[in-house]
Amino acid sequence: MIIITIVYLFNYGVVTTSMKKSLLVVLLGILLATVSCASAQTEPVRVQEPTIAPTAEVEDIVTKVPTKVDSAVDPVKQGYDIFTGTGGCVACHKIENIPTAIGMVGPELTYIGTDSETRQPGVSAKDYLYESIREPQAFVPEGVERSVPNLMTAAITARLTEDEVNALVAFLLEQK
Repeated sequence: MIIITIVYLFNYGVVTTSMKKSLLVVLLGILLATVSCASAQTEPVRVQEPTIAPTAEVEDIVTKVPTKVDSAVDPVKQGYDIFTGTGGCVACHKIENIPTAIGMVGPELTYIGTDSETRQPGVSAKDYLYESIREPQAFVPEGVERSVPNLMTAAITARLTEDEVNALVAFLLEQK
């Protein structure tokens, strides 16, 4: 662009004779700088192709693969999935550290694994939780905030299978 401008100025007489000599020196300097920069380019960078070398035996790899926890095998995980998903429990119940479990209608279940041990005299925590899910009206504890008779009915949990209820109980027992 600079060269075109200078040629234009030369052709139309805008540049005086003394200026022409100075401009020719500048043009020559630009030309030399451009040529020297172009010749000073380095060799293109060559990337070495990676080589794949076996670093472990196949048997080692197979034995070191981490096992995936399947909720069908882990009842606590399955119970969590039911509580936070298909069971719809989070709509009414709250458990700290479960962001979706913010329900304010039913009792808070953050420490139900511990609390259920003493809720119903003579009944194990596991049996108390199972009954609370399958037959919520069978025993409604007194003094438990948001524990309201006839609020939760068996119809709410009727669609859960026995395995799902047992997984839900396993999950709730872990809440301590």
